[in-house]
Amino acid sequence: MKELLINYLKKAGRFYLLFSGGFDSCSILGCAMEAGVEVVPIWINNGFNRVTQKEITQQAANMGCHHLEIIPMQPDDEVLKNPVDRCYHCKGQIIDPVISRKDAPVFDGTNASDGSNYRPGVKALRKGGVISPLAELNITKEQARELAITMGADPVIANMEGCLATRFNYHLNITPERLSTLRKIEQEILKATGDHHLRCRMDDEEHLRIECRNQATFLKLIEPEFKEKIVKAGKQIATFVTLDLEGARKNAFDQKLGL
Repeated sequence: MKELLINYLKKAGRFYLLFSGGFDSCSILGCAMEAGVEVVPIWINNGFNRVTQKEITQQAANMGCHHLEIIPMQPDDEVLKNPVDRCYHCKGQIIDPVISRKDAPVFDGTNASDGSNYRPGVKALRKGGVISPLAELNITKEQARELAITMGADPVIANMEGCLATRFNYHLNITPERLSTLRKIEQEILKATGDHHLRCRMDDEEHLRIECRNQATFLKLIEPEFKEKIVKAGKQIATFVTLDLEGARKNAFDQKLGL
């Protein structure tokens, strides 16, 4: 698998890589560095990331790369309105400053396991001509994870990968205050439990809902002092702060809409 990816990248030559710090893009960056291919990893910071600039820079260094390019970006109004195809508009905006360079192909970390999910962002990638080596080589998410870890990826940083925009139910406006509050709550729980599977979601203007997978996280969230801290933070943007007994899972609204 590793040699397969390395040989693919050697044939490709110089390329840009949309780097998220997750296992998928780490596996590509690590193989590119080992292959001696000229790769320019780029991180688009549009404010939706859980990972910080310091962490993303460290993750690139973990893969042997010390020239990560960072592009700050403000999400446009169509993205902030949060339509059902939000990810199509968001991904299109993210890739635009990279694909517009036209001096080298653009790669991303979409893997072979992603095809069965509702992913309007992938539609934007294909429209923009972005290439997904892992998907083309039939490398799954788990295989990419194993490869990235063996090449030096930090699992803690990789597990921070995730878009906070997906925490909002469709058509609920994404505002700076709401985004900041959800990020703060997730960071508080992460710091206390290490549970990277947790999700703090805003279902509507009144309800904030916390999903978590581990029993220890549930127990932490009902500790009186910690619970009070989380509820206080959540009430800045919602009337009700709730704990979902079903636990962390893929976006239930996608399934409800048949997506």
